[in-house]
Amino acid sequence: MSEIQNRYKVLMVDDEEDIVHFFTKAFENFNHIEFFSAIRAAQGIEIAKSEKPHVILLDLRMPGINGEEALIELKKTLPDTKFIVMTGWEDGATRERIEKQIGVAAYYTKPVNLEKVITKIINLLMVKG
Repeated sequence: MSEIQNRYKVLMVDDEEDIVHFFTKAFENFNHIEFFSAIRAAQGIEIAKSEKPHVILLDLRMPGINGEEALIELKKTLPDTKFIVMTGWEDGATRERIEKQIGVAAYYTKPVNLEKVITKIINLLMVKG
């Protein structure tokens, strides 16, 4: 029972399958973290609503619903979830809007440092509230 109580959920929504695979492999080594992934925002929203992850890593530019639209919807649905944006598209105005108006725990530009992002995720999981 305590095993289930100590499990954390992390969801990655990114259309770059190689990045998703990279993170999936990295999280295989963490016994208390259940890692989910989606390559489309619509699929990621469905997974997020059913699994209620503690942390969501989200790309901004994806086909269909973009990451910013998904972020806005998910923040309303999952107010306790922490969000990390990872994007290959750097636009100062977009970054400022997402960080200041929408609010995210972190914003990284690709290529990302895997160790740095995982350290951030672990820190977010360890902080209550």
